Amino acid sequence: MVSRLSIAILAGCLVAAQALVVAQAPGGDVTFKVPLNLTKLSTDITKVRVSCRLQSTALVAVNVSGQQSHDMAVGIDVPVSNGQVVTTATVVFSNFTLTNPAGATATYQCTLMGLDNTGGGANFSESSADPKFRLTPTPAPLTGTFAW
Repeated sequence: MVSRLSIAILAGCLVAAQALVVAQAPGGDVTFKVPLNLTKLSTDITKVRVSCRLQSTALVAVNVSGQQSHDMAVGIDVPVSNGQVVTTATVVFSNFTLTNPAGATATYQCTLMGLDNTGGGANFSESSADPKFRLTPTPAPLTGTFAW
């Protein structure tokens, strides 16, 4: 009788463990293509940083302090040539899992920042105190939502 009870408990544990595995799955990659068409940039600007943030209750990532989080940030630097950047930047989010993504949505936002030849940087703005970071019109953040 004890062996049958042990088998029943083991079977119950295996079914419960399988349900947990199904609820959490690798997230794969999320890729954003960010079109850039910036001209007449200051000659002091050497790179444009594209910074994107992805947030969702279904998203589980480990942040830099080792804590689990429901948001991720990724940035890439694109070189400036002759005061302009005309390209499409590819920003890839990876190394995350999804927990119960059915019906969940994600929000994203991508912004642009100029990096100068001293290693400093700032967001582009029409009213920037530093003239090299002034852009007219100011590039609006790229924002949106999607369903997993």
